[in-house]
Amino acid sequence: MSIQQDYDPATASPERLGIGMRLSVHPHCDAFEEAIVGALADVADAGLGAELVVETDEVSTYVGALSEPAEERLAAFAVALIAAAYRRCGEGHVVAHLLFSRGCPGEVTCNPEKVGLPTPAPIHLEATGIPAVAQWSLYPLLDGSSKGGDHMAHIEAAIESAKARGIAASANHYATKLTGDLGEVVSTAVDAWTQVGAVVPHVVTHLSISVASPSVAAAKEGTTR
Repeated sequence: MSIQQDYDPATASPERLGIGMRLSVHPHCDAFEEAIVGALADVADAGLGAELVVETDEVSTYVGALSEPAEERLAAFAVALIAAAYRRCGEGHVVAHLLFSRGCPGEVTCNPEKVGLPTPAPIHLEATGIPAVAQWSLYPLLDGSSKGGDHMAHIEAAIESAKARGIAASANHYATKLTGDLGEVVSTAVDAWTQVGAVVPHVVTHLSISVASPSVAAAKEGTTR
């Protein structure tokens, strides 16, 4: 690892902050391999990999941001990949797992206690027309540091923000349930992650997203009987 150094917000680029994500997409259809590979190709063809490092291995895909607007680039990539897999799966059930990290000490060359933390603008994504349900968790790390503070205060504020947007549906064990258009679900979680990242040097958020879940269809069927 490189020698640690401090820097101010003007020089705290996404690449130096270590802004990125890991995601995996699981289409529940017979041709799942073609759906995954085809979805990655669709996103690449749409130019959404610009200014991103994209590396796929046997477990997941790493996407690292190189320039601003870093968070919006990551969110747009994730939404497009899930939507493409959904279409290639015949609009069948697709599950995705997304892990976003900002300021991970293993990714950057700074002292995470002393960095200048930029405040990104809220992201804007077009509606996809795809209803989604997610289980969302937020982890402000370096708790108790000079830039950290009470981690629950950050989490509770993020949940209230999601409720104000009409996306946070209810609390689940270890997570908050989000429901809405796929684009808005991801935008809500990413905006909360970046807001906390403006005051906490290392913050992680995790989403498990489901579209076209058979559980939803079964529940609707049960209410109509």
